[in-house]
Amino acid sequence: MEKRFLAHSPQTLREGYLIKLLLPSDIDDIVFMLRDEQVTRYLPFAPAPESVYRDYFLPIAEQNEAALSGKAEPSITLIIREAESNHFAGMLGLVPAAMTAGVYEVGFQLPQRAWGKGLASQGCQMLIQYAFDQLDAHKVTADCYANNTGSERVMMKSGMVKEGHQAGYYAPDEDRVIYGLTRKQYLNL
Repeated sequence: MEKRFLAHSPQTLREGYLIKLLLPSDIDDIVFMLRDEQVTRYLPFAPAPESVYRDYFLPIAEQNEAALSGKAEPSITLIIREAESNHFAGMLGLVPAAMTAGVYEVGFQLPQRAWGKGLASQGCQMLIQYAFDQLDAHKVTADCYANNTGSERVMMKSGMVKEGHQAGYYAPDEDRVIYGLTRKQYLNL
C-alpha cells in the first residue's frame, strides 16, 4: 500500500466491500448508525445529540475532501460500503495517540447488519499494517468495554495482545480492556 493510498480511490477491504475516506456525504449514514442502542451500547461518547456527531465528523470529512484534491493530508477515517449496493457497512479509524509520537489508536463501529462478517477484523488488520509499514508507528493500541466481547475478539484477531484491564473506567461497573501491538510484535506475526 502506498502512503497516500486512501486519498486516491476506494480500496477493496474484502470481496464485496470497499473502504474509502469519510466524506461529508457519509455523515448521514454514521448518524443513523449511532441512533441504534445496540451499536452505541459500548461507546463512551454515545448516545449523544445528532449535532454532536455532525460537529465531530464534519471537519474530518472536510479534511478528507481537501485531501482528494491534493490540498491536505487525509484523516485516516474510513467508511466501509458494500461494493454493489453502496450500502453503508461501518467505519474505521486510525488516529495518532495524544502527545505520543509513533503511537496510533485504531477504532471501528459497524451497524448491526454488518456484525459477524469479519469486516472490523480485516479493517483493523489493514490499518495496523498501514500504521507500521507506512506511518512508521512503533505501537498501535485499541481499547473497549470489558464486556464487549465482539470488539475484544476483533482486537485479538487483528494480532493485538491484551495489555491491561482497568476496573471501573467507564462507570463504576464498566471496566475497560486495553490491547496493543508493538513494532517488534508486528514483525513477528
